[in-house]
Amino acid sequence: MIQVRPALASDVPAIVAIHRSDIVTWKRWDDDGQPRLADYADLEPYQRWLNGGPWMDERTYAPYLARLLAPDQAGLALVAELDDEVRAMAEAWLGVEPPPFGRNLNLSVIYTLRGHAGRGLGSALMAALEARASAAGCENFMVSHAEASGFYAKHSLERLETWRRARLAARASHTQYTAQPFTPGDYAAIRGWAMPVGRYQSARQEWERIQTEAEPRFEAWRDLRQVNVRLEVRGVPALLRLEEVPRERGVADVHLWAPSASLSRQLLSAVRDQASQAGFRELMCFVAEAALPQLGVDWHDDGYKQHVWLKELPPPAANLPPI
Repeated sequence: MIQVRPALASDVPAIVAIHRSDIVTWKRWDDDGQPRLADYADLEPYQRWLNGGPWMDERTYAPYLARLLAPDQAGLALVAELDDEVRAMAEAWLGVEPPPFGRNLNLSVIYTLRGHAGRGLGSALMAALEARASAAGCENFMVSHAEASGFYAKHSLERLETWRRARLAARASHTQYTAQPFTPGDYAAIRGWAMPVGRYQSARQEWERIQTEAEPRFEAWRDLRQVNVRLEVRGVPALLRLEEVPRERGVADVHLWAPSASLSRQLLSAVRDQASQAGFRELMCFVAEAALPQLGVDWHDDGYKQHVWLKELPPPAANLPPI
């Protein structure tokens, strides 16, 4: 019998085991950036992280789960038990963005222990997540990193759009704008805003990820540049986060929150100018395919893409609490 329930701190070892079971070959990245085959037991937490994120080690996943489940957050973590053993898990975030996403629950992670697929565990988690989305008054239940398209189609989600990662040079600009440093804080600062650039998950989840202490302080990341700037271009505000890519020094991954999902050329010019001032040579801009023309002609596709899938939910009740 399958039982779905909220994840607990005591589930950390079982959840890590689920994610570890998905890794067939473990790698270690040497100082020259080249991957080498390795044994899990020989890897430090940082090297395990590089193989798949915080879920690869109990020491990194425990604080991650604690933040996800904090009362003042909007995170959700569920586990599915089969015969009283945790065999599958899922994580999601509530958030509010402009259309087409609206008030949404974004499924960010769903995994089943290797050897237990096809037993209904994933479907049980999907049903519980959709019920949670409806209870929170969400307009949409969605997944922004949909790899198993057949699975999501089975659960009535439909492909909405494709996002691609483009590379372009950092470049000084004469665009008129203002820029001031900002410190990431409460979600209220960007509630209802879109992410025209860098929306790998939802705008809410990307915001929560950049909060102080949200990620480990690995020694390998100690000197990575991170820039937080509040821009105003033609009277329109935006919050810019530039993150130096660990294995590509001098390259910045761009994360941009703004009231509208539209990416104007003036705003992009301001981003490129800020990156140039910060000493970056190149930008990684993850954008919706419809926004690619706004990048001009001097960009190239680096081959990475994600498909966004969405299911519209029945109209929510009025007077919903904020999320």
